[in-house]
Amino acid sequence: MRIMLKAALLLGIVLPALLQAQYPYPYPQTRRSVTPGTPHPPAYNVAGSFHGKLKELNSKEILIETEDDQTVSIHRSRKTKFLKGKESIKASDIDLETLVTVDASEDVDLKLTAVSVTVDPPPKNAGTPLKTTETR
Repeated sequence: MRIMLKAALLLGIVLPALLQAQYPYPYPQTRRSVTPGTPHPPAYNVAGSFHGKLKELNSKEILIETEDDQTVSIHRSRKTKFLKGKESIKASDIDLETLVTVDASEDVDLKLTAVSVTVDPPPKNAGTPLKTTETR
C-alpha cells in the first residue's frame, strides 16, 4: 500500500510538471489577435498593373485582353480614375480596342478593383511605313 501511495504522490508531482513544460512561457499564453487599428502588411492591397486592349467598359466592370491573349476582369468603383496622359477624362471618352493600363488593388476578398485606367499613347511606328535600304 505504501508503494502505491509513493507512486501516486510521485505521479501527482511529476506529471503536472511534465505537462506544463509543453506550453510556452508564460503559462498560459493567450492568442494574439489583430486589433482594428493595426495596419495591414506592406503587400496588402497590391495587385499590379495590367496592360492590354479594352474589350468592355461598363459601370461595374473593366474587361481587358492582355498581350498574351488572356482576358482580365477588374471591378470598377466610383473611386476609379480615368486618365489620358496626366489629364482626367470620362470613362465614355475611351473607345473599345484602345490600349490601356489598369492599375488595380486587391480587396479583402481577393477581388481586383481598378484604381486608375490610363489610355496608352499609340505606338510610334504604327503610322509610318517601314523603310527598306538596298545593299549592293
